[in-house]
Amino acid sequence: MKQWKDIITVPLPLPFALKIINAYLIKGETGYTIIDTGLHCEADLTVWEQAQEEFEWSWQDVEKIVLTHYHPDHYGLAGLLQEKTGAPVFMSRTDYEQAQMFFARESDMPETMANYFSRHGLPAEWAVQIPEHLRSFHNWVEPHPTPAFLEGGQKIRFGNYEYDIYHTPGHADGHLCFHEPKRKILISGDFLLPKITPNISLWPNCNQNPLSVYLETLNKMKNMTVECVFPSHGPMFTCYQERIEQLFKHHHERLGKIKNFIQEKRRVTAYDVCMELFGKGLTIHNLRFAMSETMAHLEFLRQNEEAGCQFANGQYWYELI
Repeated sequence: MKQWKDIITVPLPLPFALKIINAYLIKGETGYTIIDTGLHCEADLTVWEQAQEEFEWSWQDVEKIVLTHYHPDHYGLAGLLQEKTGAPVFMSRTDYEQAQMFFARESDMPETMANYFSRHGLPAEWAVQIPEHLRSFHNWVEPHPTPAFLEGGQKIRFGNYEYDIYHTPGHADGHLCFHEPKRKILISGDFLLPKITPNISLWPNCNQNPLSVYLETLNKMKNMTVECVFPSHGPMFTCYQERIEQLFKHHHERLGKIKNFIQEKRRVTAYDVCMELFGKGLTIHNLRFAMSETMAHLEFLRQNEEAGCQFANGQYWYELI
């Protein structure tokens, strides 16, 4: 675990490709703030206990728990830590509602997503795995927290410093970042990562042009004065504007690659494009994200009138306009 002034990085293990999520523990005169929590699993609880021993704090010292967004590696332990600490949990209303939509036991999102991907070309042998796969996350996110809600434009105190709250959608519809202007710090969640590109996913019943939203968010945030970025995955970094420009370039290059592929094949499903971009041999977990990332780019092209989409023979087909 590393400490930068009042900010302690707590690296929590994950049982999938990302391997680690950085939670943050911020110390102040009146107590500690936890930012993101990890999954509800024994390995992550063990790391939290190690953090308590190493930095000499207890659950009773926690004054608030703050979530950047609803994805399980950020949200999963929030309910249990709320029970252990008695501290309030804060997140956006949008992302709490989407956590319930994706992970409540009574939700029909697993079947909805399987049907959604099937209509975009996902073969039946993969689509049939999606409901069980999504429901496997239940134990990682329960119990759910009872949160209070934050919005962009508000302020919140972490430790001894006041942070500005920014709504930074794209990776998640209700994603929040936190900027401390005196020290020029940004706690970025999954909005901005140093080594990998944040997954921009199109999901049913969520924003239907998430790539456009993400590019708008990058544009909105690019002129902010930031000297240190604390991301959810990867090390703290300082090349803030440079990283934003790299992400603009990445997505425009991917859009170009997709357009070239459609031009070559004339008519394609999202699954066809997904295989071209990401290849075969993916797990159902990675395939779900690869499909949703592909569809986000295809829908960006469609809504910008660079591609058309027609439903035929039970599937959606994309063509260039």
